[in-house]
Amino acid sequence: MSKFMKKSNPALPFIVIVLIIAIVSLTVYLFVKKSDKKETDKENPTQVINSSGLDKDQKINDVEGVEEVVAKWIEANPQAIINSVSNMQKKAMEEQMKNAQKNIGEKKSELFSDKKSPQHSPSGHDVTIVEFYDYACGYCKKAYSTVNELIKSDKKVRVIFRDFPILGQPSREMAEVSVAVNLVDSSNFIKFHDNLMGSNDRGKDAALKAAKSAGVNVSKVEEILKKDKAKIDKILDDNLNLGTSIGINGTPGFVIGEELIPGALELSALKEKIAAVRKK
Repeated sequence: MSKFMKKSNPALPFIVIVLIIAIVSLTVYLFVKKSDKKETDKENPTQVINSSGLDKDQKINDVEGVEEVVAKWIEANPQAIINSVSNMQKKAMEEQMKNAQKNIGEKKSELFSDKKSPQHSPSGHDVTIVEFYDYACGYCKKAYSTVNELIKSDKKVRVIFRDFPILGQPSREMAEVSVAVNLVDSSNFIKFHDNLMGSNDRGKDAALKAAKSAGVNVSKVEEILKKDKAKIDKILDDNLNLGTSIGINGTPGFVIGEELIPGALELSALKEKIAAVRKK
């Protein structure tokens, strides 16, 4: 007897309903894509739904039968599944960016009126960039070079630097030293930042070495690390909470105006974002 004719399973109706919803949702998605021909031609070609190859008249009375139908359909239409997942990811990203913009508006004071975080603040600046970074992040090191070029070429850009240590204990140790350096000798913070971003070494010793090379009194830094540990932890935790609240879940992350920009940007793209803020 065919496995399609086995004893009925009580869970079968539920499974069939889920399958129908999934296929209907996918069909609606593909129909919408097809109806918008102009956008379809630009982004996604019309998706052809292929037959699973199963006998259309064959009855399905158990879970195994449903599983076979699903497996065969997916095997015949892998691109349809990819397109559907891609669309859901795109929608989720769009929603995330909308929420980020709303939250940035609510957190403006914390983001842009910050006087405690280290910063490059030229006289007469008209645009502020807030950068969330991790010294152990390779993409942050690339972004560092771009931000450096920007600072040199645009004398009216203010940059607020916020440690966002999310890559383990070495990240946290370097961030702690970073905060301590700013507390001890804020005038030499940028030199320290340049040194540590330009190094592939990680951890507390690497950060202290970068501080010493920048002309910072390392003995005082180590003293502050012990004496003001609670204060340093609060600064870092506040950074993490603030970044998370506006949608940052990786590094680097930039806030320009009321826009969250996740990831590193080319200098030209960064300048375009700044120009757009200046026009407002």
